[in-house]
Amino acid sequence: METSKDTLLRTADALLGEARRARKLSQGRISDADRSQLLEDAEELERRAARLEKDAVSAKNGVFVGLRQGAR
Repeated sequence: METSKDTLLRTADALLGEARRARKLSQGRISDADRSQLLEDAEELERRAARLEKDAVSAKNGVFVGLRQGAR
């Protein structure tokens, strides 16, 4: 599967947007367990976005061939 740098960066940006939304929701009137889960989810989304951004930077000639398992 070939993926362009732009696609990787757009996907990373979308993941960061989801992380921001999860963090915002965690500030609402919810249970401590739900708050904890939202924050964990936000951290995981941010880790995935960071991996995609790193892949985009290291991609050669504008195309990254194959996504690492777990980066999806």
